[in-house]
Amino acid sequence: MATLLLFGWGTYFLVHRAPLLPVARPAQAATLDPQVRDHVERLASLVEADPRHPAKRATLGLAYAANGLWAEARQTFLDAARLDPSQPLAPLYAAVAREELGDVAGALPEFRLLTEQHPAFAPGWFRLGDSALRSGDLPLAETAFNNVVRLAPTEWRGPAGLGEIRLRQGQPAEAIRWLEQARGLDPAARGGVYLLGQAYRAVGRTNEARLALAMGGNETRQPMPDPWSEQAPIHMRRLPDQLAQAEELASQGRPDLAVRLLEQARQFHPDHPGLTIQLAVALNRAGHPAQAIPLLDRLIQADPKSIGARIARSHALAQLEQGEAALAEAQAAAALDPRLAQAHLAVANAFLAREMDREAIESLRRAAACDPRNGEIQLEIGTVLWRNLADPAGAHAHFLQAVELAPALSRATAQLGLLQLALGQRDAAQESLARLQSVAPPGSPEIAELADALRQP
Repeated sequence: MATLLLFGWGTYFLVHRAPLLPVARPAQAATLDPQVRDHVERLASLVEADPRHPAKRATLGLAYAANGLWAEARQTFLDAARLDPSQPLAPLYAAVAREELGDVAGALPEFRLLTEQHPAFAPGWFRLGDSALRSGDLPLAETAFNNVVRLAPTEWRGPAGLGEIRLRQGQPAEAIRWLEQARGLDPAARGGVYLLGQAYRAVGRTNEARLALAMGGNETRQPMPDPWSEQAPIHMRRLPDQLAQAEELASQGRPDLAVRLLEQARQFHPDHPGLTIQLAVALNRAGHPAQAIPLLDRLIQADPKSIGARIARSHALAQLEQGEAALAEAQAAAALDPRLAQAHLAVANAFLAREMDREAIESLRRAAACDPRNGEIQLEIGTVLWRNLADPAGAHAHFLQAVELAPALSRATAQLGLLQLALGQRDAAQESLARLQSVAPPGSPEIAELADALRQP
C-alpha cells in the first residue's frame, strides 16, 4: 500500500509540476549593444539554472522588453504565464509585446481575454482601453476606461481615456469635464493635460489651450503603472536610453545618480565621445569639475573641433574659478560654430563668472539670436539685467517674452511676478501668481516665494 501511495504522489507531482521550457535567446546576440548583451545573458543564465522559476523568467522578459527585443520578450512572457497561470502580468506583457511587434489587432483579443480572466486588474482594463482606441473601437474603449475609473478612482488615466473618447466623438465640452477631472487627480500628468489643451482649443478657449498644450508637450501615451513597469527602467542598457535616463536624473536634481549610470555605461563604451561629454557634464552638475577635466582633455586632444567637449570644459573651468581659461575655451567653441546657441551661453557663463555682466548680456543676446524660440535664454537675460545691472524695465520686457515663448516655464512666470511687484504692479503680480499656480506643482518654491511676497504690505 505504501508503495502504491508513493507512486500515486509521484504521478501527481509529475503531472502538476511546471513544464520545463527552453529559454528564449536573441537571434542576433553578436550584434547587440555590448552592455545589453552582457545584461540579458546574465539573466538568461539565471533562468537556465532555475528554469521553472516564473519570476526569474519574467525578469528576463522585462530586460528583453526594456531593450527593444520584443520577439524574445513575448516568448519569455508567454513562458512565464505557463509557469504561473494565476497572475495577470505575464499575459499582459505578452500582449504588449505583440503590439510592439506591430500586431495591434492581434493584441486586442489578448487584452480582452485578460480582463475576462482578471476582472479586478485595473492595468489590464487600461491596456484594453488603449488598444481599443488604437483600433478605433470606441464602445469597447469606453467600457474599459469606465472600469479603470471604478477600480482605480485615484488614477488619472481612467477619466483621461473617457475624455479622449469624447474628443474623437466630436464632443469637446464633455471631454473637458473628464479631462479636468484627470488633471485634478494629477496636475503633472502631461498626457491628460495635452488632451485638455486640445479640448480647450476645440471650444475656443485659446489662452487656456495654449498653456495646456505647452505643459503637455504633445505627450498622450503614458501607460498605467504596474509592479513590473516600475522595474523595467533598471534593465535599460541601450546607450541612447541610458543617455536619456542620465539627462532626466540630472534635470531632477540627481546628477550623482547620472554619474553612476554613465560610468557604468562607459565600461562598455570607453571611446564613445557623446557618452564621455555627457559624463563630464554630469560631473560638473554634481560638483566634481576637476574629475571632468581629464576626460575632456583627452577628447579635445583626439578631436580639437569637438564643440561639446570645449563647452563642457569651459563650464568645468568656471566652476574651478579659472575664469580666463573658461572664457578662452568657450570662445573657441563659439568660433567653431557661431550659430550654436550653447556656445554663446558658455561664453556668457564665463563672463558672469568673471563678473563681466555687460559682456555676458551681449553673449546672451547672441545666443537668443541663434535660438529665438528659447524662453530660457530670455529668462536668463532678464535675470542678469534685473539682478546684476539694475535694469528692471529691460528685464521686464525679457521676462514677458520668456513667458510668451514658454508658457509652462514656471521660473519665468515667478520672476515676472516678483518684478511686477517690485515695480508696484500688484494686480499684474497677482495675475502672474494665478498663472503660476496653473503651471507649477502645488507647494513649489516658486509659488511660495511669490505668494509670500504678495502678502507683504
